[in-house]
Amino acid sequence: MRRDGASPSMTVVVLSYNRPALLEAALQSIQVQTHSNRDVLVIDNKSGSSPQIQNIVVAFPGVALISNDRNRGFTGGMNQGIAAARGEYIYLTEDDIELAPDCLSELVEYLERNPDVVLAGPVMWNRQVKSVRCAGGSFTLGPAYDLKIVGAGESALPASQPYRTKFLPGAMIAARTRELREMGGFRSDFFMYVEDVELCTRVLKRGDGIAIVPSAKIFHHEPPASPETPELMFHRQKNLAALYLLHAPWAVLPGFLLRYAGMEGARRLFGRAHFGPWAKAWGWVLLRSPRLLAQRFGIIAGV
Repeated sequence: MRRDGASPSMTVVVLSYNRPALLEAALQSIQVQTHSNRDVLVIDNKSGSSPQIQNIVVAFPGVALISNDRNRGFTGGMNQGIAAARGEYIYLTEDDIELAPDCLSELVEYLERNPDVVLAGPVMWNRQVKSVRCAGGSFTLGPAYDLKIVGAGESALPASQPYRTKFLPGAMIAARTRELREMGGFRSDFFMYVEDVELCTRVLKRGDGIAIVPSAKIFHHEPPASPETPELMFHRQKNLAALYLLHAPWAVLPGFLLRYAGMEGARRLFGRAHFGPWAKAWGWVLLRSPRLLAQRFGIIAGV
């Protein structure tokens, strides 16, 4: 921490969507944090539970609420929080995640000691089964997209001391607010899916660090199994293709397009397996590919 002993301020951004009971538990976990110099901002993407969510937030003194008139997705909601944050540091979380009491203190202390680290995260545990859900990870933008999660399903931590990683989920990120704003936050056109991989890729390209702090812990309520909607299928496919146009090595693009546009398209067309969302996604990519490539080469700014 700082030499004068002062605790730096932190804004906790909680993204909320249609889970009032879980939001209440999440806010209770934030209220008892040992890092006291904080403010809390709930971003509520509109749902049938929005009136109930308003009532819950009002019951927590010092917690502010931004109520959206529609569902702005993960990226839209989190970017609102990043823009509105008042703290020197920021922590991004969601309504289905509870924080251990010293989580914020551990993350802020680590960032204070390691100025070369831009993003730091806790270890995420599955709340019910008490196994590791995520302790960082790595990804490969090859002909086939590959994301590996460290510690998933294990009953013990992979390490006791902080370590560098290549990947952090978007709902377990601590950062200096200024740096996250300078980077533009998440890509607003991604809505959800691989938005965290895209952010981590930009951090790594700059030569900056990403780290896991095992002493900081959070607990995720395991989501119930549910079918993916056509809208989410659309975002998943378009975002993966956009990620590749923005960041993948040129040599892998032909193999990626053969696999995900050619072979996958044929499978969906002839198998009648959700061809509509797939075709819509690739139409989106085709129309926006000049802009995505211009951003890749730095011809135009923006994320």
